[in-house]
Amino acid sequence: MPRKPSTAPSASSMKASLAAAVARSGMDESALLRAATKEAFERALVLLTTSYADFSPEQQRRIQAAVDSAGSASTATRAKPAKIPREALPPRFWLPHSGATWSGRGRIPGAFLAWEGTVAHTEWKKTHPDQRFPSYPG
Repeated sequence: MPRKPSTAPSASSMKASLAAAVARSGMDESALLRAATKEAFERALVLLTTSYADFSPEQQRRIQAAVDSAGSASTATRAKPAKIPREALPPRFWLPHSGATWSGRGRIPGAFLAWEGTVAHTEWKKTHPDQRFPSYPG
């Protein structure tokens, strides 16, 4: 099937029209953008307040969800679940010879990886075959 030519304005023509609008208005680009955004918001608000009852319940739910998700915060500043700092996590494993501890979360520390395969690890593993590292006492 042959492809239809696009009727959308190209980026270069949009830039040209923006430059012409900036020149006509006498405002800089950021002021013009703020004015256009304010006008678009007012038009959307009028449309929603006058026609909200005409939407189906499913459409109303989708509008409400879009407003809630867009109004809460941008994706860059959206609140993330609180992380527990590593210092606050109690240690689960430790190396008796060095005193190094690990909470069992995240990457295995280099001291623990280096300890695996040593003679001390092999001897300890004989008496604790079901554990990978010694449990922290306490």
